[in-house]
Amino acid sequence: MKTILSSETMDIPDGVKIKMKAKQIEVEGPRRKLTRNFKHLNLDFQLITDEATGKRKLKVDTWFGSRKTTVAI
Repeated sequence: MKTILSSETMDIPDGVKIKMKAKQIEVEGPRRKLTRNFKHLNLDFQLITDEATGKRKLKVDTWFGSRKTTVAI
């Protein structure tokens, strides 16, 4: 059975930069740079700002996802 909407929000720590181009995400922090490609999964990525705290967050959504895409979040 498919889930209609699965969503997860992650906090971005201070000193960490995130670049998104389509479904390829590049995270650069104090230790190193990490690149991941999510083109094979049906995921939506959004960089949002929390109104209460003013901190940036990464929101990941999947619509009508199978178990594989739900676990990938």
